[in-house]
Amino acid sequence: MHRSITKITTTVFLSSLIVSTSVHPGMVHALTYSRDIGVNFTFNSSIQVTLSSPDLVISNLAPGTVADSNVIDVNILTNSIAGYTLNATVGNNTYNTRNLVHSDSNATAAFTSVNYATTPTIISNTDLADDTWAYSYSVDDGSTWANYNGLPLYSDETNVALLKESNGPVATNAGDKVKFKIAARAASTQVSGEYNNVINFTAVATPLPKTLEMAFADSGATKLDGFYKMQDMTSEICDAVEVDESQLQLIDSRDNKIYWIAKLADGHCWMTQNLDLDLKTDVTYTHADTDLGWGSDSSTVSWTPINGTLTPNAASGIVTGWSSDAYLPFSADTGNWYFVGTYDNYYARLSDDVNYLTSANRRVEGSKITVYATSRDAQEDYFSNQPLIVNDTHGHIGNYYNFSAAIASNDSSNFIQDVNYFPSSAPQNSICPAGWRLPTMIRSSDTSSGDVTDEFARLNDLYQTELYPSTSFNFESAPLYFMRGGAIGDDGALSNPGGYGSYWSSTVNSASNIFTLILYTYSAQSSNVTTNRGMGLFVRCLAR
Repeated sequence: MHRSITKITTTVFLSSLIVSTSVHPGMVHALTYSRDIGVNFTFNSSIQVTLSSPDLVISNLAPGTVADSNVIDVNILTNSIAGYTLNATVGNNTYNTRNLVHSDSNATAAFTSVNYATTPTIISNTDLADDTWAYSYSVDDGSTWANYNGLPLYSDETNVALLKESNGPVATNAGDKVKFKIAARAASTQVSGEYNNVINFTAVATPLPKTLEMAFADSGATKLDGFYKMQDMTSEICDAVEVDESQLQLIDSRDNKIYWIAKLADGHCWMTQNLDLDLKTDVTYTHADTDLGWGSDSSTVSWTPINGTLTPNAASGIVTGWSSDAYLPFSADTGNWYFVGTYDNYYARLSDDVNYLTSANRRVEGSKITVYATSRDAQEDYFSNQPLIVNDTHGHIGNYYNFSAAIASNDSSNFIQDVNYFPSSAPQNSICPAGWRLPTMIRSSDTSSGDVTDEFARLNDLYQTELYPSTSFNFESAPLYFMRGGAIGDDGALSNPGGYGSYWSSTVNSASNIFTLILYTYSAQSSNVTTNRGMGLFVRCLAR
């Protein structure tokens, strides 16, 4: 029986207080003092296992026959709000074996355990081989019984025989019941006598899954304006969190902008909102606040951009000052817009002459912008200056960056060489907050290097194949919230907003092209897709 003891500890912090004053005759003074005191206590969940019988017995098993033992009830009680798991194993220090061994230590006879299987196939005890034993159990009070199986050894850290689990507390007097029995078949030549071993039932109160907010609190991180900081993210915080895709807002200490993040199915913690950092020529970004010097390039720990973030010309929609010199950093802030485009038309493509959200080829209706697609009759609503309720501020379009700006470089010409899809000379810095980085997109047939990874493709594989095999998962939906915001060309014009979206990786392919994620309606393409480094694309960061 395994039990954790409930323990409540109360602590009250008191401070002595001395107040002195002088009171003038004839004057009345009201002296007040207020102080908070700390109160805390610890609550430990408890769990209890009781057995209806201390023994499993098969009485007088006749030669050449098979029989079940008596049935025992295993009852579980717990106040754990996250429930429990009940497991079974066989053996202990005395019986360091899965077999039932003869009571005479000089006898070599034994009933051999059936091999443990995750999907047992022995339907009836009559299917047991000679001189073997197995167990079965029922979670519905004996109406149905599981197939016979072998138990893992008590010291086996790989296999677990899970009998039952709950998602919440079991507080009734009757408890949660599992019926349990064993069966054995004897050959006609088996040695007579008693055969013994020990079966262990282990019930574990399930701890409440740790959220990102709980992990930040446990790390001792402090808040800024009511939010934990992007810069306080660590691998330990991310590793401590279950993959539940719940969203948390963090603040970027560089400009106090708020971003959503989540731990996704690939096990990484991602920003689920586009980066919106305005670069300024009078601001120096450092190792303490920016992804500088955190990778293998430990010498570059600060960066002052030679170009600040640009804004489009209101009349033409062209980002004035954007240059085709791809080695210089350029970025653009197109305004405080949110992507709320329709998600149900696979052919929603805009013509190339739709250059910008505020171009002449659009209509404003309240907070909505309708962008005209001249190649077809239909019109699509793509952007609003108010966030959509269903995705809140996840849909903020953010800023556009060319590759040099994305990797925080004033001269990225030293990253132009073809690295054969490997990151040996790829940039290690980025404009992500400290503790975050650009995704990698590495494809190669040479798996011996251990460098084969494509973090965008992994999301694509998980969310469009493994998690949603029968549907076309929408990358614009929860929990990813990617968007089709088009891209800025090397002429400074924004093309295809609403038609597609592109996101930088840190992986260099050639002197002119970088691996990128390309997002279309209802699909995403990442494997071996590249984009010209002078284009303005989005940035999504994941935790280091």
